[in-house]
Amino acid sequence: MTGNKRFLILTSDSGFGHRSAANSVAKAMGLLHPGESETTIVNPIHEDSGLQLLKETERNYDYDIKNNPVWFRFTYSILDSRPASALVENTLIRALSEPLERLIRSIQPDAVLSTNQLFNAPTGAALKSMKHKIPFHTVVTDLADVHTLWFNPDPDRFFVASEQVRSKAVANGIPPAHISISGIPVDPDFKTRRTPQSETRLRLGLDPQLTTLLFVGSRRVSGIFEHLEALENFSHPIQAIVITGGDDELLEKLCAHPWSYPLLAAPFVTNIPEWMECADILVTKAGGLILSEGFAAGLPIILIDSLPGQEEGNLRFVLDHQAGVQVENPRGLSGAVDSWLREDGRLLKSFALASQALGNPDAAFVIAGALYEAAAKKARTTHKSDRARSGHE
Repeated sequence: MTGNKRFLILTSDSGFGHRSAANSVAKAMGLLHPGESETTIVNPIHEDSGLQLLKETERNYDYDIKNNPVWFRFTYSILDSRPASALVENTLIRALSEPLERLIRSIQPDAVLSTNQLFNAPTGAALKSMKHKIPFHTVVTDLADVHTLWFNPDPDRFFVASEQVRSKAVANGIPPAHISISGIPVDPDFKTRRTPQSETRLRLGLDPQLTTLLFVGSRRVSGIFEHLEALENFSHPIQAIVITGGDDELLEKLCAHPWSYPLLAAPFVTNIPEWMECADILVTKAGGLILSEGFAAGLPIILIDSLPGQEEGNLRFVLDHQAGVQVENPRGLSGAVDSWLREDGRLLKSFALASQALGNPDAAFVIAGALYEAAAKKARTTHKSDRARSGHE
């Protein structure tokens, strides 16, 4: 394996999106450069025994954001400026730069990628302290109203999902040449899979003929059970897939209930492209990653929940592009599905086409390719410099 490029991807576990984006880029890197790359994914918060406050904040993220939405929205808004973000960055640098230095010295990466805004400033500070001039890129994991904290000036390149995010980056002083609209990275299988829907449905234990709703939840998504109940005795024949995302209480209730239509429930899945391939409609909350997966699969989206802050921007992004609808209650869900299935699914097809137009199934490949090329370019430059010094001596 000598001569392989080594890559360090920094991520977090506050929600699923940051780590899912990291996993997708790592998978794409392995597909693009098999036998030529080694990728390590690390949550820096877990790398130091002294980071108890950050660990506690991450551990309680689901509970806090769901149970204190007013406070979360207030703090999100008040810190959403460059001066306020700079104050937060100084605190993060003091807490994280030394653990990141140790991590970078240990792995000796040829390039670094961050998928969480908390790590941009401390990683930049660590690289400066070490005098390491290695490529440092970041992936912004929401669609529209992203927080200013993402736009620390230290990363060399920013990968963003939309023109709206690009505009905010520029407004915060990021040079336009340093910004690429790539989309949020999703599993490379969204790009490479080519299996007939009926075949995949049969393999996963589903009826190949029924209209299929895919519900994707977590402990931060409210009301999934009640929305499924609203589809009991629905006028159209349907089946449902429910991925509960670690919500054990919901999973238990789903398995105990005698549903009037076929329902398949699972706590987690590692093959989300296959399950989306089976679906006709995605029902979920307004998370940047799950929405990007829905776009990549070309699924029309029904939004039943959104968290304060960036997810409110994600919700507006879906609605503004007519890729889906928001419903306020379970009755609204059944009404939306009913309207989409009328007239031979005319509205359903319209929303599906709009969703597909937003999809970037190759985003992980684009980002992995750019990261590899940046590392290779740095290696070529270093080699030329070493040869020049050797010749001069």
